Amino acid sequence: MKWEHEFATALFNNAVIFLNEAVGFINLGLNERRNIVLSIVNIQIAIELALKSSIVNYYGVRTVLMDPQSRMTDEEIEKLFRENRLKLKEYNMLKNFTKTKDANIEVYNFEKTQYKHMEQFQKYRNQILHSSYIFSDEEIKKIEQDIIYVLIHIMGILMSDSTDYEYKHFMQEYLNGREYSKLLHNPIYNRELYEFLENEYDKLYTCPYCSTRTVTPYKYCARCLTNFDVSKDIFAFVKCGWCGEEMVICDSGNIEYNNNMIKGLCLNCGEDTIVYKCHKCHDFVNVELFDKSDCCENYCKRDTL
Repeated sequence: MKWEHEFATALFNNAVIFLNEAVGFINLGLNERRNIVLSIVNIQIAIELALKSSIVNYYGVRTVLMDPQSRMTDEEIEKLFRENRLKLKEYNMLKNFTKTKDANIEVYNFEKTQYKHMEQFQKYRNQILHSSYIFSDEEIKKIEQDIIYVLIHIMGILMSDSTDYEYKHFMQEYLNGREYSKLLHNPIYNRELYEFLENEYDKLYTCPYCSTRTVTPYKYCARCLTNFDVSKDIFAFVKCGWCGEEMVICDSGNIEYNNNMIKGLCLNCGEDTIVYKCHKCHDFVNVELFDKSDCCENYCKRDTL
């Protein structure tokens, strides 16, 4: 239903607003109470909105509605949506829904540590907004790590719009570019991001721009957000003669200005090589494989077909 998608998108976009606010306060430094409080409150609001958006996307709007609205017709619910009269379930109810076996395993796969952080941040937010919260010395000591953990391991999952790893979007893509570039200098963020990616993917590769092992098997860097799996007019990949993986990248956009030869770098093992682009069939070849059946400067393998 078009309006249901519109509702989920509105929730998601609002989550992005609060998430960006949270990142801004993280970047200001969590050595001040003001920045701690505002980053926590904003990130918790973002969690609640992103969770609702995610559940609507995967399970439909009725899953987040209170009775009797959840039993109404599509037309009646849309009317309530247009009139800003939808009544949604409390955050606790929706969080507990994700704990059900089918919901958690199928979509979220949250573990105890993630739920523990969700509950802790809900407690922080409620106490701050309705009373006050006195942070212990231990909480203050690890607050930056906890906030960034929530940012990556919870928001990172809630804001992924697909369970298909190849087409998954990362939470980082929705962040304000200026604030995100500041976040990249945070060592805690970089460490947590790497741990998150290690859990998500069987293997990671080194980004030629970041020099960090944050490239997914689908040739996308989750740190600098560069997609290397694009047109062969920009990047091309060939097999590595050292590790055997087809992860040697080259600048295919400039190869023809270098007599169809250019340096390539393996994103898996780090070895460099020379890549050749055939003048006739335009295939890319690792010259240092010394495969006589491959194209070379005076030979195109397609001539023998």
